[in-house]
Amino acid sequence: MTSFCFSLLLLPLVLQGQLLSAAAFLLPCNSPQIISKSSTALFASNDGPQPIAVTINTTLTDDKIKNLFAWVKCAFDDGGGDKDDVYAYYYNNIELAIAAVFGDNLPSDSLPAKLLEMALKKEGLLEQYQRQETIVEDQEWEEACVGDVIGRRDREEASLGAMGAAQWSGRWMTRPHSLLIVQNYTTLDDWIKPLKRKRRETLKRAGREAQNFTITTKPIKGGHPAPHSSYAHFRCVVQHEVRLLSKMYGESTNAFVNALAEAISRYIGTTRMAGVIQEYRDLSTNKVIGFAHEVSKGRTTRGQWFYCDDDAAKRYVWFHSVLDLVRRAIEDDRIDVVDLGPSGSDAFTDLKAQYGFEAVVDWPAVADYSGDFLYEEDQNEDEPGDDMIRMIEKLVQRQAARDKRRKED
Repeated sequence: MTSFCFSLLLLPLVLQGQLLSAAAFLLPCNSPQIISKSSTALFASNDGPQPIAVTINTTLTDDKIKNLFAWVKCAFDDGGGDKDDVYAYYYNNIELAIAAVFGDNLPSDSLPAKLLEMALKKEGLLEQYQRQETIVEDQEWEEACVGDVIGRRDREEASLGAMGAAQWSGRWMTRPHSLLIVQNYTTLDDWIKPLKRKRRETLKRAGREAQNFTITTKPIKGGHPAPHSSYAHFRCVVQHEVRLLSKMYGESTNAFVNALAEAISRYIGTTRMAGVIQEYRDLSTNKVIGFAHEVSKGRTTRGQWFYCDDDAAKRYVWFHSVLDLVRRAIEDDRIDVVDLGPSGSDAFTDLKAQYGFEAVVDWPAVADYSGDFLYEEDQNEDEPGDDMIRMIEKLVQRQAARDKRRKED
């Protein structure tokens, strides 16, 4: 059986005649063994071939996003548990995925090209790809949920890192979170009226724009694939990240490649977490244009993630998602604080502050995450061991309370 070997190196990347620093890829070669030297590079046990510079085409189209998603589906599948599937491992390599889909000069017999063809064949897209035809839209395929089947407890565990549990558990400090205290609000106007006129007008426009899209609440259920683990949602994440990073760092190959890598990582991450999805669709086309991922725990509701496509970015969808999140938090007696989390830039922190969300360094002192994750009735089925875990948690809490009283005495 032929093995493949490749190495990731920092080499000149050619784009429109310019030399830029980015990841380049070795062509596959015949080798009896692959030796791992680090988490970021693989080296063949022999000298192997010389690396080539891969030309990355930064044109982002729906067809290329579909090709990339076909690759990501193989990463979800992970060989279907088949230990003899020698290719499953490679689908976890983001750099290979980007080279396969966006590399213009990859030989047809290279490892990335072959892996992409195998992925497309599984999805029935290979013939259109080979004929360079536009992929026919298929709503059933685009909206099929393909994420891993993950239990409630595992989803909750996967959510903690992004929620900032490292700080409230005392392990290390995270970035400041933008918080809005809603416990004394009785109506949405209590929040909106104190804002500056321009901000109030923006929220009003976001409300008017809602006439042009639909919003559907989709709970993430333990033991089921996430309701946003589809191509339709993946497309929003990819467009969102490419748009965001190009604004932050300028339009460059490096920014494009980093945005794609970030999009894949974030998409897989959000589909493994607990919470609820607020899904936005265009009213006329019924196309998914964005989604907000929310998680509630203790007395706090967290706007965990938000992604939208290029069209929704011009239609105040993010502002509407914040407006709707605050409205529901005010109406929910269980919630005292809305947490929009840390920001990727000072400008975004400032934007949140203009709508009353104060950046707080010691945010766990304000946002109470100490209770259970909050769910709607019947959102999750009971899992084996739930009763035992609840009993152990209560015993631990009682012991912690006793220890605290002893220290105070």
